[in-house]
Amino acid sequence: MNPVDFITRLKRYGDLEWYRHAGGIGDGGTPSPPLVVWRFPEPQPARVAELLHEATLADNREIDWLFDTTRRNWVLTPSRLIVEKELHGLATEAQAGDLLVRTDPEFCHRSVRDFERIIAVLDRYSGN
Repeated sequence: MNPVDFITRLKRYGDLEWYRHAGGIGDGGTPSPPLVVWRFPEPQPARVAELLHEATLADNREIDWLFDTTRRNWVLTPSRLIVEKELHGLATEAQAGDLLVRTDPEFCHRSVRDFERIIAVLDRYSGN
C-alpha cells in the first residue's frame, strides 16, 4: 500500500481540503519512507487523530513515527525521515527519503510494513 491508499482511507472519515504524499512502494518495487500531509476542514475529525495516535504508538510497530496535529496541516511520517533531513541539512523530506532508500533499505521496508499496519487500523474502524 502507498500513501494514496492512506488518503483514500482518510476520505472515509471526512472531506480533505488539501493533501500531499510521497514514498511507499515505487514503480520498480523499491520501498521509500512514506510521508503524508493533509488538512481537514474545521471541525477536524477527532476520531482520526485518536486512531492514528494509537497506531503510531502501538507495541507492534517496527519504527518510530511522527504524527503531528499541532498545526493546520497534519503530518504522518517516520520520525527518522525528519531526523535525517535535519542531520544532513537537506531542504526537503523527499531528499531525506532518497537518502534512506540508498543507505538503509531495510529501514525503508520496515517503514512501509508499518504504514500498511496503520492503514489497516483506519480500515478496521471505518467499517470497511
